[in-house]
Amino acid sequence: MSGRVTMKDVAAALGVSTATVSRALKDDPAISLATRRAVAEVAQRVQYRPSAAARRLRTKSTSLIGVVVQSVGDGYIGEVVLGIQSRARDLGYQPLFFAAEGRAELESQALDVFLSEQVTELIAVSPGGHVPIQAVAEGMHVAIINGDEAVAARLIASVASGVAAPSPRLGSRRRAEPMIKHIAFDDVGAGRLATSHLIELGHRSFAHLRGPNVRSSLLRLLGYRQALTEAGLWPQPVLSAEPLMASREAAVAEFLREATPPVAMVAYDDLSAVAALHAAHRVGWRVPADLSVVGIDDIQFAAYTNPGLTTVAQPKQRLGALAVDAVIDRGESVPKVTVLDGQLVIRESTATVPAAEEGPAMGARGAAR
Repeated sequence: MSGRVTMKDVAAALGVSTATVSRALKDDPAISLATRRAVAEVAQRVQYRPSAAARRLRTKSTSLIGVVVQSVGDGYIGEVVLGIQSRARDLGYQPLFFAAEGRAELESQALDVFLSEQVTELIAVSPGGHVPIQAVAEGMHVAIINGDEAVAARLIASVASGVAAPSPRLGSRRRAEPMIKHIAFDDVGAGRLATSHLIELGHRSFAHLRGPNVRSSLLRLLGYRQALTEAGLWPQPVLSAEPLMASREAAVAEFLREATPPVAMVAYDDLSAVAALHAAHRVGWRVPADLSVVGIDDIQFAAYTNPGLTTVAQPKQRLGALAVDAVIDRGESVPKVTVLDGQLVIRESTATVPAAEEGPAMGARGAAR
């Protein structure tokens, strides 16, 4: 059979009524065991997914939008989810959330659940697998928020060392996906904004604690490099660590033990910045007197660190709202790619460098670590 299999298809294959198929799938004892087994066998063979759409229509409940997130405990994702939920309900839709935990098999399982509920709109938040492509193949309308595909470690290393400077534009893969809308944060701009703030405070010695080998990490590093290059301060150190708080803290602590204050640090995200604050405390550096730190994202916790974290805020709820608009749009009013700017939020983790302490750039110390 071609296209999406319906209950009528199963009934026609067996020569019974759709009512019989429906009751058999519910394991109604009034239907003979032989018929129930036959219905189950055919349904499995043709990959029929029972529809909940008719039930929703009868109860006049709202249409569903499927949403795949990577974690329910992430502060950034929580804000994006609020944006999705608020906008969806304003437009008469109900979001159906599924946490994939960064596992491709769970993303595929989420898609199966959505298809069984006859969901025709899908939003993927920083997806890790190929679910958006699979969803398009199923005829769904798809929007991706901050697609964060993997990039080669050697490419990030080349940017950190000053060898290569890739274009910040979206890759050809995205341009080749005409059925998918992308809602994205300007990661290059965020890296530039965070770094420029520290330059304006008089800093000349820098470090960047980079993220994992994904697109956002590459682009934020590129923004860091661009701002420093324009200020005549490149190269500067780039620190690497496993994506665990303890590993990030250890990498920063090791660097600080060999450095001379004052130093300015641009962290990949707010959690990396929190790790840097802990590392400074461990080695006896004062923040911001010895170390100024800027994060990226502005998760809720950023305002409650000690000292409060200066960061570049993502418009997280706006990202979620625009993704809803993108999947329910049937025309061209929503662009294929929408990129939103960040906003600098200044708190207590950054400070001006006293004139007497301003020094030359670190120069040769700028190799990646």
